Amino acid sequence: MNVHGIHILLYAAAALCALSGVCVFFKSRKPAYALLCAGVLAHTAYQAGRGWLSGVFIPNGMFEGVFLLPLAVALLALAHQSYGERRPDWDSVTYLAIAFMAFALYYPHGIIPPTPQKISIWAAFFFLFEVPAHACFFAGGWLALRALMKLEGGNDFHPLLVWGFVFYSLAQFTGAVWCYQGWSVPFSWGARHLNSAAIWFTYAAYLHLRFLKGWDMRRKAWFAVAASLIVLCLSFASYLHEMNFERIGG
Repeated sequence: MNVHGIHILLYAAAALCALSGVCVFFKSRKPAYALLCAGVLAHTAYQAGRGWLSGVFIPNGMFEGVFLLPLAVALLALAHQSYGERRPDWDSVTYLAIAFMAFALYYPHGIIPPTPQKISIWAAFFFLFEVPAHACFFAGGWLALRALMKLEGGNDFHPLLVWGFVFYSLAQFTGAVWCYQGWSVPFSWGARHLNSAAIWFTYAAYLHLRFLKGWDMRRKAWFAVAASLIVLCLSFASYLHEMNFERIGG
C-alpha cells in the first residue's frame, strides 16, 4: 500500500467504530463488541502505518495524540467488555471514542517533520503514557457525568482517575528525561509544560479529597467532570495550535 493510502485504514476504523456505536445505542451488544474489535484492529494497523508517512520509518507519527487517543479510549471500552461486568455505562464509552475519532478525521493526517531532539525513544515513552492517561481521564469524566445524570450509578469513574494519574505521573517522568536529553533541562516554563503540570496537580488534588470532610462520591463525580473538561481544553488547545504546522505524508 502507498504510504499516503494508509489513511484509508483510519476511515475504515472510524466507520467500524461508528457502527459499533449504533449497535450500542440499540443495545445490540454482541455486534457492538465485534465491530469495536474490528475497528481497534484497523486503527492499530493505521497507527503502525503512520510510522512510514515520511517515506522512511519515524516512530513519532505512531504516537501523535490526536490519532492515538480514540484508539486508547476504544481499548478501554473493549477491555472492560472483555474482562469486566457488561454494563451499559461502559458500553457508552464507545461514544467517546467516536467523538475523538471524528476530530482525528478532521485533523491534518500527515506528521510534523521531527527535529533531532524529537527523535528519541523517550518521546515515544512519553506519549505512550500521556495518551492513555488522557483516555482514562476522559472516560472517568464521562462515567461520572452519567452517574450524576442517574443514567447509571456507581463509582466506576474513580479507578479510572487513579490509573490515569499513575500513567500521567509516568509521562511526567519520561517527559522530563526526554526534555533533559534534548534541551538540557527537565522542565521549562513553556505552555506545554505548564499545561502538563496543571493537569497533574488537578488529579493530585482529586486523590487528596478523601482527607476532606463532606466530599462524598457525588461531589467527587462533579470534580471528575470538571477535571476532564480542564484536560479537554488544555490538550485540544495544543492540538488546534499544531494544525497550522507544515506536515508531510497527508
